[in-house]
Amino acid sequence: MPDVSALNLDEIPQPTASLGLLPAVAAEKHPETPFLSDTPWRTYDRPVRTVADFAHAVDDYADRFWAAGIRRGDVVAVVQRNHIEVEGVMCGLGKIGALPALLSSGMETGELLECFARLDQPYLVVDSLGLSRLAESRHALGLLTRKVLCLEETAETWVVPLQERAAHDTNPRDEDDWFVITHSSGTTGAPKMAAHSTRSLFGMVAPMIMIFRDQYAPTDLNAKHLSFVHARTCAGTLASLETAMPALAIADPDPANVKRLMLEHRPTSVETHPNVYIQWESLAADPDRPFQHVERFISTFDAMHPRTVRALLNASEHPGAHYFQAYGQTESGPICLRIVTREESAEYSPRNVGHPGGGMEIRIVDELGTPQPANTPGFIETRSPGRMRGYVGGGPMPPDDSWWPMGDIGRQLDDGSLELLDRIVEHVDGVGSLLEKEDHLLEALPELVELVLVKSEDDSSVFAVACPRPGTAPDPERFRAVAAEAGLPDLQVRFWEWEAMPVTGSYKVRRSVLRRKLAGRIQRTAPSGKED
Repeated sequence: MPDVSALNLDEIPQPTASLGLLPAVAAEKHPETPFLSDTPWRTYDRPVRTVADFAHAVDDYADRFWAAGIRRGDVVAVVQRNHIEVEGVMCGLGKIGALPALLSSGMETGELLECFARLDQPYLVVDSLGLSRLAESRHALGLLTRKVLCLEETAETWVVPLQERAAHDTNPRDEDDWFVITHSSGTTGAPKMAAHSTRSLFGMVAPMIMIFRDQYAPTDLNAKHLSFVHARTCAGTLASLETAMPALAIADPDPANVKRLMLEHRPTSVETHPNVYIQWESLAADPDRPFQHVERFISTFDAMHPRTVRALLNASEHPGAHYFQAYGQTESGPICLRIVTREESAEYSPRNVGHPGGGMEIRIVDELGTPQPANTPGFIETRSPGRMRGYVGGGPMPPDDSWWPMGDIGRQLDDGSLELLDRIVEHVDGVGSLLEKEDHLLEALPELVELVLVKSEDDSSVFAVACPRPGTAPDPERFRAVAAEAGLPDLQVRFWEWEAMPVTGSYKVRRSVLRRKLAGRIQRTAPSGKED
């Protein structure tokens, strides 16, 4: 496989300006760089098509927040629809020195209220979707927040519409201060709120910035459908502004919409979440070849299933088509990078997540923290320039040169690459790598769009939740036969529609929720060997 350790940098490049100021700086340097979205902005009343337009939107948000009384140091929770405009809101708050906390509108209401409580009387900024999600909790909001502000007109008398404007004072935070609070995915429990500075966000994307500068042309277009409140997107916005990379933000991931966008805009890079790529597999076989111009398929969340990687690369007609994968987390930023070419995709295993990138280090330790030799499984620890600045409500962060526990089990191979085996909280003794077994089952069962293995409530065994493709009927007997081949002869399965799966804003399956909902039912039905 290509060794991306060549991306190691003697000196990590530094940001041009605080992210709150960067839109204006970028607009001065390259105002006509495309900054597109598939659906119009609803909380700003003019079209946004270029970096200059984006900078104007940021200034407008800053004026509206200033008129509402928000000042430097104020904490502001933001709950909006999943659209690139939330990045403009973040930059507008950052420009006046406020601290935005970006929260996914897909979180459960109770989780949102818990986040507000931990933020300790923040302002709350919502759009119409955020307001509809929280309207029934208005009395709780009165206790937990300082004031509720709506970016769209509303008839609700307990909400302050952000329609007035006043010239703001530009007073951003220092590049090493907390700039934005985002949250972890919450796949294995309640989401944690993690803070990043402009510099740590820059550290997350420094290797990508070098790739942009060295390998991208002004005619390239980078299309993304991501969770726009995720730290990855905040860092990606910084990278686009720093490098004048043309961008297309996709809010609607429906395959029909994506096909239209691919044929109209012909992006050369596409990035989304692995579980969204699975939904886009149908486009790979489309006779109109919507992915024909794509050179780079990028995923920085979970590794993709080999079947999906092969389908996407075969759907591109670009001679250099490849899959770019990154392994990391909200707290650490990306750690390992891997490139998979079309020729290599036949042998691709998502367990190997590649080599450390620029300024990033990994090691494997045992339970006592003793470093382990190559090829020995253990706990993954990292050092990286993209490490968060702290948790909301957490204690002081350890020094930057200390090792950070990733919460994963893996091993480092002889060539220096990292093999990811399991999440510590999902590991079951005697079962082997659950991630590896999920890979095997999905590879052997192309009629499934997703499958997850979940620990039972007593941690002694696992059960499966499988999502058939629309229009296909589940076959429990075939499933059990394939499970037996994977070394899970007694595996119980519950078939669910993908749309009913509890997922995070980044489309990761919330295993803790599945365990809570299904573990008891799976165990009660296990003796019969039949699942519906």
